[in-house]
Amino acid sequence: MSIENITEKILSESNNIAGTSLKDAEELSIKKINEAKQKAELIINEAAEKAKIESTVLISRKVSSGELQERKMILGAKQEAIKKSFNKALEKLSAMDEENYINFLVNEILNNTNCEGEIILNETDKVNIGEKLVNTVNEKLNGKKVVLSNHTVKTSGGFILKNGDIEVNSTFEALLGSIKEGLTFEVANALFK
Repeated sequence: MSIENITEKILSESNNIAGTSLKDAEELSIKKINEAKQKAELIINEAAEKAKIESTVLISRKVSSGELQERKMILGAKQEAIKKSFNKALEKLSAMDEENYINFLVNEILNNTNCEGEIILNETDKVNIGEKLVNTVNEKLNGKKVVLSNHTVKTSGGFILKNGDIEVNSTFEALLGSIKEGLTFEVANALFK
């Protein structure tokens, strides 16, 4: 075999090897590109699914937050309406005519187990009905059991009955405060049916 034939054979084999290597490289390259495309598509799909889930969770949180705010606002409105109802009751108690007011106070005093001591009123009641109240209570008790105090209390009405260290607070605010907790549920039901 001649050098030319050997050279040709080497060139031919080199070309075949180069062609095969090139073909293999192209196939490998296409395979890698397809794998990369599949991975990218998988990542994109996973990211889209994750974003969808996160957006659903975010929407759910915002709705829950909005519902909570709504409940707080409704509760605040209900509490304000209840407060106004009790204020209205206080106004009605304060607006009683003198005769009914004195009878109310006398009954409250007589309902106490110990009806003795000094009666403390607000400044206006002390001046306007103080003596009349004390006289009416003493008549009902058949003796001088109560006296009008020189002291006054800041209240819209009612009294404090003091006997030594014991005080019975029957001011309108105290009376309403004592029944407020029990009536709040009933008032709420009446207001918000």
